[in-house]
Amino acid sequence: MRKQSLPYALTLNRFLESVDLYPADPNESEVKGCEQWSVQRFEFNDHCHITLPWIGHFVSLQPEDGNIKLMIIEKGCDPSKDPNNGIVLQCSLKKQMSWEAFCERAVSWIEREQGRILAVSEQYFQELAKQLAHGRSFAILHNLREILGFDLFILNKQLEILEWAGGNELPETPPLFISPKRSLPNLCVPAGELFSGKWAEPFNVPLTWYPLLGEQGILGYLGMATSLNFLGSIERLFLDKTATLLLLELTKAQCVQENERHYHRDFLFDLLYNNFDSLEVIISRGKLWGWDFSKPHLVVVGEIPGFDPDSPQQEIFEDIMSEIMSALRSYRPKTICLERNGQVVMLFPQADIIPANLWTEEAQILLRPVLKLLAAYPKEHQLSWGMGNLYPTARYIHRSFQEARSALELGQLFDLNEPLIAFQDLGVMRLLYRLDRQELEDFRNEILGPLLKFDRENNLALEETLLVYLTSSTDLNAAGERLFLHPNTLRYRLKKATEILGRDLSVLENQMNLFIALKIGKLKTLWPE
Repeated sequence: MRKQSLPYALTLNRFLESVDLYPADPNESEVKGCEQWSVQRFEFNDHCHITLPWIGHFVSLQPEDGNIKLMIIEKGCDPSKDPNNGIVLQCSLKKQMSWEAFCERAVSWIEREQGRILAVSEQYFQELAKQLAHGRSFAILHNLREILGFDLFILNKQLEILEWAGGNELPETPPLFISPKRSLPNLCVPAGELFSGKWAEPFNVPLTWYPLLGEQGILGYLGMATSLNFLGSIERLFLDKTATLLLLELTKAQCVQENERHYHRDFLFDLLYNNFDSLEVIISRGKLWGWDFSKPHLVVVGEIPGFDPDSPQQEIFEDIMSEIMSALRSYRPKTICLERNGQVVMLFPQADIIPANLWTEEAQILLRPVLKLLAAYPKEHQLSWGMGNLYPTARYIHRSFQEARSALELGQLFDLNEPLIAFQDLGVMRLLYRLDRQELEDFRNEILGPLLKFDRENNLALEETLLVYLTSSTDLNAAGERLFLHPNTLRYRLKKATEILGRDLSVLENQMNLFIALKIGKLKTLWPE
């Protein structure tokens, strides 16, 4: 459907008709295929050339035996490097005239067309600028939709939808989309270049992203309910011109949002580190941001194992964080989410306290949209999750936060193959984690001292052998498989450990003391130097 609001493009067909040029074989398939192509550059042999301010094809014209020969090079090709890579059209003039007269006539028409197109585009641009001056901000997207003829929406760089101009092709409520960065066909797409997008769920409407590129990089994206093929040269011209207005608004909005986020983070950090004097203060401060801290909150912390916030992975983590925030806004809008030193911290409000045996199940349900979204990422970018205990009031959110971090660390330390580790399920480890470190170190040396000395001198790894044996429920075969040891070799090591320690490994109390001492050894890796 032709969008009546924008001017007609300068196409090859319109040019030929206006200057009375007729292809020798108008029915030739190549002629039919290129007639609707828009033109960016005309070159009239040695006479002159005109470059127009929009994307399009390259057309070279030259006289030949009383006729005009056209060479049409597709957009994106360089005619200087490969002048023969194009379509040749032999055309005749309706009225005979000199080459100079033809060039003057053609140039005059092209310049008039350029003026017409730019004048109409400037008129619409000024109307949009006037709307901005009257404080309409991103609401101008609704005017832009009427001009372009398809639905639009705009995102900031955190992938938050700032304005949704749907209702035709797009629904009134925004569907979930795949992050624009993950929609890129490859990493070689130039910055600022349009590319096709994808919806997160089956949705029979095309999506094209227009990156809004400023001096500080990409500040946001314009999402368009149209395909790349539908966007002609004039649509692109007008989009490029309008992008300057959208970038201005994005810059202003970003400043406001950064200030808001700064205050959000300050409040949430005070909450997570118990810097408030009373529950009443927490509740009243939370109301300023629309959060109800009179309700209990499940605290979940996630991170990419081995992630270094100062490494090149930081950009990947920022993309993941943006997608998590987008998914939560769509499916869990009351969730509080923030980033802290390379970790994702989420606070899920609960209507009331729930039984402890339901905490993990509830957290898994709440995390489901996020886990589904992150499943598309490679294994090395998958997040591990830890969950703290659920307390009846927000006064103990700081404790739940520390428990969630502990569960996350201990789950990774002991290779617990679960996507979500609950602090309440850590058993004796959660108790050890809270005890005085010197007492734990003294207990470990008392139980394992001779064995540790032997390992340092002989490098036989008896400490690791004992830990795997005990965590395998003293199953010799299972422990041997995990250690890649022959059962006889494992028996020898266990016998040697028994001799060094002077403890019978078949006695339950000895097993328990050894297990705790060995676990303390693992915990030591989490202690700061």
